[in-house]
Amino acid sequence: MSDRPTRAPTRNSGPVLPGPERAAGPALLSVRELSVRFGPLSALEGVSLDVHPGELVAVAGENGAGKTTLVACVAGDFAPSSGRILLEGRALPPRLRAATRRGVAIVRQHTELCGNLDIAANLFLGREGNFFFDHVSLYGRASAVLEEWKIPLPDLSTKVAALSGGMRQLLTVARVMLDRPRLLVLDEPTFSLGANEAAQVEELIVSLHQQGTTILLVSHDVDQMFRLADRIVILRHGRVVADVDPLASHPDDVIALLSGQQVDSSARRQLVRLQGLVDQLASTDPSSSLSVILSSLGAALNNKCLSVHLREGNVLRCAATLGFPRTLPAAWAEVPYGSAKGPVGQASVSEQVVVDEDIEHSAGWAQLRWLARTVKAESSWTVPVMGSSGLIGVITILRPTKGVPQRDELDLVRLYAGYAASAIERDRLLSDLTARNRVLETIREVLETLTGSVSVPDGFAFALRTLRRGLQADEVLLQIMRGNDGADSRCFTEGALSGPAEGGDAEAARSALLGSASQVLAGRPYDGKAKMTRLAGGGLCVAVPFPTEGGVAVLLVRWENLPMPEGSTDLMEDAARSFQLALEREDAVVAHQETAALRRSQEMQQGFLSRLSHELRTPLTAIRGYASSLLQPDVTWDGDSQQRFLSCVAAESARLGRLVDDLLDFSAIESGILRLQSDWCDLALVLEAAVGCLPAPNRPMVRVLIDPSFPAVWADHDRMEQVLLNLIDNALRHNPEGTKVEVSALIEGPAVAISVSDDGTGVPDDVAGAFFEPKNRRRTSTAGAGLGLSIARGIVEAHGGRIELRRPQRGGTQVKVSVPVEGTGRAASEAVGAGTST
Repeated sequence: MSDRPTRAPTRNSGPVLPGPERAAGPALLSVRELSVRFGPLSALEGVSLDVHPGELVAVAGENGAGKTTLVACVAGDFAPSSGRILLEGRALPPRLRAATRRGVAIVRQHTELCGNLDIAANLFLGREGNFFFDHVSLYGRASAVLEEWKIPLPDLSTKVAALSGGMRQLLTVARVMLDRPRLLVLDEPTFSLGANEAAQVEELIVSLHQQGTTILLVSHDVDQMFRLADRIVILRHGRVVADVDPLASHPDDVIALLSGQQVDSSARRQLVRLQGLVDQLASTDPSSSLSVILSSLGAALNNKCLSVHLREGNVLRCAATLGFPRTLPAAWAEVPYGSAKGPVGQASVSEQVVVDEDIEHSAGWAQLRWLARTVKAESSWTVPVMGSSGLIGVITILRPTKGVPQRDELDLVRLYAGYAASAIERDRLLSDLTARNRVLETIREVLETLTGSVSVPDGFAFALRTLRRGLQADEVLLQIMRGNDGADSRCFTEGALSGPAEGGDAEAARSALLGSASQVLAGRPYDGKAKMTRLAGGGLCVAVPFPTEGGVAVLLVRWENLPMPEGSTDLMEDAARSFQLALEREDAVVAHQETAALRRSQEMQQGFLSRLSHELRTPLTAIRGYASSLLQPDVTWDGDSQQRFLSCVAAESARLGRLVDDLLDFSAIESGILRLQSDWCDLALVLEAAVGCLPAPNRPMVRVLIDPSFPAVWADHDRMEQVLLNLIDNALRHNPEGTKVEVSALIEGPAVAISVSDDGTGVPDDVAGAFFEPKNRRRTSTAGAGLGLSIARGIVEAHGGRIELRRPQRGGTQVKVSVPVEGTGRAASEAVGAGTST
């Protein structure tokens, strides 16, 4: 009928007194203490109401309630006896057309149209202006207005006399909307209209409201007001009796107020309470559902002592109570299912209501009569709770008076029993779904962990922790045995026994669990199926043995006190398959690493041979050339030439020796077998020796800053001298002549930091990114293999330290070397030495 959503009335409250929350800001229309009297007759008496901008406020009342009089006062048809009407805070004078001039439009019950004129002429009646002689423009403008307000009228040339009542009402509204009024007052707009015509008018009202028009609607149709209005003001005998919110009320409330009847009643209270119970059950935690139902049932029966027993296998266990002692007697806390003793047992066997009108003389209460006296109960009735699969529980009501319940009370309890059955089955279904989701979530986490990037041992530890949480177990153990007689054995545990055992009981439990693992591994078959057993020290144990590559493994889970959750065996079997796949992946990773190491070794050998061939060719060529020249029989060289040739041969031989040393050092570093001869070194002597190895002209350009009391460092003296000499020589050779180099040493925590800085031209950007890589030379014309910086990095890292390039803002270059003072260097030396010996 309209685009406006139908308001679903809520049956959990009556009229809203005071009225619903108002819109913010000043009211558009304010009526203050308005009274109208006609002689001794009082039409309105102290009426006050507000209509805010954009609101649609409905005024409801029976015939003679004063609705039409209120509209007449707003329209200015006559002056009220007392009170005021304000429009936008200014008084509205009681004169004809005063309201119209202030932006108030009135649509009365009976339309004020000329039947002998067509639609377009009636629309602009009194506003013809330039349209008087231009009918084309008149019809065009009329069509545009109707389209703007979405008013579905037929051919504009149709005479109004031929229109239906609904069409006339639509046309009347269109006429008043031409002036775009601030307030539209509709007095019974659907009066005497058929259902279809009233629907068209309602659609127009909804459309105007959605476009921001403020509307005061006077109507007899309660359902219409609930469909359209934001608020409903109810008049009775000329007075405002209520201001209700349609979203928080019910049409019955409005009808009761209109007729002067009591709004609330016993039946209605029960309906409201049941509706509230439904809403509360929808939002409460499932574990609290029974307590909520008991509380609501107690309020409905005006009773303070109730209980609910739920069937759990062959036992009816008390799940919730109201008004009972905190500590329940065993005979009431648990009742055997199928036993006809007591009211709970009788109701469970017969599946019928059991009424004891006098507990003192009831055989069913013989053993529990003292409990009845404690809660001051003299009668009881017990109602079975039936679910889809039969009896699921029993509700017991204890009353402080003797007698039998009324029929409507029993019907009410049966109704609440139905709610209880739905809540119990929902709770159980939710528990089953939660358990299944827990199993699936655990399997997902285990799979993600075991197939992730973490190492297999770390993955096993995390997966066992996840598995223990998912199974709610005390201990989880994974035993893996490989090789002859289980020589390659690994054991992973998670739980209370994972740490050091404390006390004899912990040690006994650990021994029992490991003993169970050994027994399972010694048996057959390894089929990945769960097997249940009882531990000697107590508790339940489930084991899943499965085969692995070259061995067997077993997954064990222990529960000390808690029962094993449903689906645990399926979860363990799936987890065992995941562990089996992880072990296969571990084997594949090891094989891949061995293959990669072999391939890398081959590549290193090929690279070493290639580099050796390339780097040795240049000095060998020079040596051979000079030697060939000296050995020519037909040429006699003078002494100076011979000395020059021999000097060149000696220099190239020295260069060849350095190249071979660098290649051997680089190869050792790349292979991870660089050998260190560590001892306590005086760093000042190391620096002095490094500077002493420089050519004599270069030594004055180097400045060494080190405290004479600098502590000794655990390192290889010769290798550290090699690093520092390389860095200092590199700084001098790759910078312009006259470049100064400064070497300083500081203690930084457990390490010593040595900085080699120069004030030269700095390192180009294209070189800085790979400064310590092989073949990286700051000048391509420099002779050498380009391995010095790479060798220096390898030596520093072999000491457990690090080397880094820095580019100071002031210019130049700084290389910082950090090595540990002790501990790490010694361990690295021993590890490298052990690796070399193998």
